[in-house]
Amino acid sequence: MTYQVLARAWRPQRFEEILGQEAVVQTLRNALASGTLGHAYLFSGLRGVGKTTAARLLAKAVNCAEGPTPDPCGHCVSCREIADGSSLDAVEIDGATHTKVDEVRDLQELLRFHPTRDRFRVVIVDEVHMLSKAAFNALLKSIEEPPPYVLWVFATTERHKVPATILSRCQQLEFRPVATERIASRLLEIAGHDGFELAASAAESIARAAEGSVRDALSLLDQLRAFGADKVDDEAVAAVLGVPRFEVIVELVEALAEGRAAAGLSVLRRELEAGRDAALLYREVGRVLRAAVHCALDASLELSLTEDQRGRLQPLAERLGVDALTRMLGLWADQEPVVRDAGNRELALEVAALRLARWPAVRRLEQLLFGAPGGTVPPAGELHSGRVPGAGGAAGADDPRSRLAAVLWEGQPRLASAVEQSEVSLEPDALVLRFAAGAKALTAFAGSPASLKGLEAAGAAAFGGARGVRVEGGEAAGEAEADAVGHAALADPGLELARRVLGGEIVAVRPDPDAT
Repeated sequence: MTYQVLARAWRPQRFEEILGQEAVVQTLRNALASGTLGHAYLFSGLRGVGKTTAARLLAKAVNCAEGPTPDPCGHCVSCREIADGSSLDAVEIDGATHTKVDEVRDLQELLRFHPTRDRFRVVIVDEVHMLSKAAFNALLKSIEEPPPYVLWVFATTERHKVPATILSRCQQLEFRPVATERIASRLLEIAGHDGFELAASAAESIARAAEGSVRDALSLLDQLRAFGADKVDDEAVAAVLGVPRFEVIVELVEALAEGRAAAGLSVLRRELEAGRDAALLYREVGRVLRAAVHCALDASLELSLTEDQRGRLQPLAERLGVDALTRMLGLWADQEPVVRDAGNRELALEVAALRLARWPAVRRLEQLLFGAPGGTVPPAGELHSGRVPGAGGAAGADDPRSRLAAVLWEGQPRLASAVEQSEVSLEPDALVLRFAAGAKALTAFAGSPASLKGLEAAGAAAFGGARGVRVEGGEAAGEAEADAVGHAALADPGLELARRVLGGEIVAVRPDPDAT
């Protein structure tokens, strides 16, 4: 087989080529340059981020004909043999297949002898956490006080499984996950060098799927290159990796943000029937919501989007605003354990989407409860009818009720809603509000001292001059006198909107004993 996979063909041959591990590289280079190299190192971190590569480069650096040096030549016999895996003085073993204490003792016997040709005998133990407890114990003395020509390098993806007695004898260097943007940039560089087509958005999707592992990203790129016959685009990524297209997720977010639950479920169902993973769909929706928040705050914050993606998402972000998007992102994040742990993830994803689609109604409720302008209480059955606050029902704009309500909507939407359910007339010395028979709750609410004060101020603004306010009506024949506090609560438009949005039945009203 003549083809060499990208992960091997593009393995770094110099320290500075290791992607995203600047702190580790600087530590090793400085130690080599100053002659303060330790006798045992433990490299830990995610798979595919350069641990074994760094160990081999360290072996080259200490045994290079021009070394020890932070810049091994790569051309001398020692460098070539280490790169080929044929060096007698750079021993690389797999901890998963050399777990027994007898094998460790054989290795210690080998270390009694000086290197065959080079300065150091470098022992690289990959996946060291797989060694048995007895094997670890056998290593303790050799690691703590090795011969001056021995250099230990351990690599592991699970540092917490390495005994503390081993950790304390090593210099520990943590290899971190590589940023998505840097992996995508590297993939585009490789595609340009090897002469095949790779879309920038596809490179971004591959990098995200690799979750910080450069080797995983290169393996995925190999697979997609074979699938697309040297042309890797978003369609190829969607077909092979199951990652939905960015435009589809934006369409879904837009539908949910506007409260169009049916349209959102239609998009979800289409993607699930196409074989998309429910957990992946959940993560992608969260990613797009997060990107929208960044775009709404400052477009320069979101660097992971291509220009086409930014052009598609920016209008939505500007239309919804930071506050709404932040709340939506929080609501979506709350569903993560539900989707992750559900026995039926598709059902859990649909429930999460339906909950998010209720956001517009909840936002209107919050506006009313907190007294913000624009919080309306539509008539029963018209919660989503689009009725404009202050329209005054069927009456015209010059109707006293409409004029009074229009002023109140600016700062007292609850009182404005009550006014719209009354008949308003102007008398020479008073502004009169008449409520229908049986509307004792509304009458009590409008006749409270706070409401009367607000009505007087609104009347002066709407009609000019100072007038008193008189509230009439609301009596019903044979109706027992009810508690004024209870009626005021039941007349609260916020309570009515909450009942319609959230469902339920009002069974009792009790005054707050702590209310002032």
